[in-house]
Amino acid sequence: MKKLLGVALALCFLVPAARASDMKFISEFEGGKLYKSGKLNVVVMKGNFYQMGRQYGALLKDEFKEFYDMGVKDTGIGTDKAPYDKVLAEMKAGLAEVPFYVREWVRGMGETSGLGADKQMIACNLLGPIIMGGGCSGLMAWGEYSKDGSTVIGRNWDLPEGKLGAYQKFLTVAVFNPVGSAQGVADINYIGQIMWQSAMNQSGLFYDLQNGGMSDPYQAKNRLNSNSALMSMMFDSTTLNQVDAFFDAVRAQGGLIINVADAKQGYSYEWGTSDYKRRVDDEKGLMAATNYFIDPSWHVAITVPEGKHGGFSLERCSNLLSLAKKNKGKIDAKMMMGFFDATIPQGGPSFHSDSGFKTYYSIVATPKDLKLWLNVRDLQGWTEIDLKPLFE
Repeated sequence: MKKLLGVALALCFLVPAARASDMKFISEFEGGKLYKSGKLNVVVMKGNFYQMGRQYGALLKDEFKEFYDMGVKDTGIGTDKAPYDKVLAEMKAGLAEVPFYVREWVRGMGETSGLGADKQMIACNLLGPIIMGGGCSGLMAWGEYSKDGSTVIGRNWDLPEGKLGAYQKFLTVAVFNPVGSAQGVADINYIGQIMWQSAMNQSGLFYDLQNGGMSDPYQAKNRLNSNSALMSMMFDSTTLNQVDAFFDAVRAQGGLIINVADAKQGYSYEWGTSDYKRRVDDEKGLMAATNYFIDPSWHVAITVPEGKHGGFSLERCSNLLSLAKKNKGKIDAKMMMGFFDATIPQGGPSFHSDSGFKTYYSIVATPKDLKLWLNVRDLQGWTEIDLKPLFE
């Protein structure tokens, strides 16, 4: 096991990450700009959210058409199983629950993407039926665990194996530079999706979302959309104290685990429908999370099974902690990439081929210098994105 892991880490370290300076300018529209880093689209927007939506839609017009056509076919929209009018009504109802700025962003996209208002509403929620049921793993190291004492974050985005593989080319880094009181935020997501999953803001706060449904399977009605609420948190928050205030005020629609870090430390918020717990440390300077609530103060403990029935959640968490402890004081971005390249049988968190699950992409982040590295599986290996020059 150790030998296999060592090989995996060594191979990863031999492959240099692409740098932000490698980004190629592609086009501009109304002040927004499209770049490519290899096959990865990076969209930089500025203005109000309606204006940023127009920029996003126009810059990715060709991609939106292909994405919409693929998604409609894969989800059966327009068939007896999913009549178009019924789907559109559901999308309109869902969009009515998100903040005004999100609706404005979608409205702007619809004007320039070539899809129009109705199809754009569908496109922005198109992957919802495909990505139901998630996995994901996260690790944060700082203090005595990281090489220079600052925070290094890694996360995997996992799902049951299915149709999503064909959509890897649509993963996009979208950089919002809103006018007014909000700060810049970079979202890592599939094209146009409003199911926000991972982001870093201009103040150096990073968050990632993980499914916590095994511990809190309930779905609460009449709640603020959890994904959009998290994105609002990123536009508004500059400190972890403000993040604490957010979780004090807002309850989730369903069980989630949200890892949040700044340059100095990280927390894992077990965000339930009735309460939340902020986990501070697994060990001072170290935090790992997968898909179950760990904090002992939860009143109702739900047993998480080992292996496939538990989504390998216990194993992934244990592997991450073991890797970090063995490399205490040496963890930097490059080493974190190696951790997340390793599969579960190799002692890492990534899903192996016969597990029934798939790791679709991985992110490593260093809030201190506003850098991201993305590994988009089956599309492009570790790619460095320096966000600092992209925030305005």
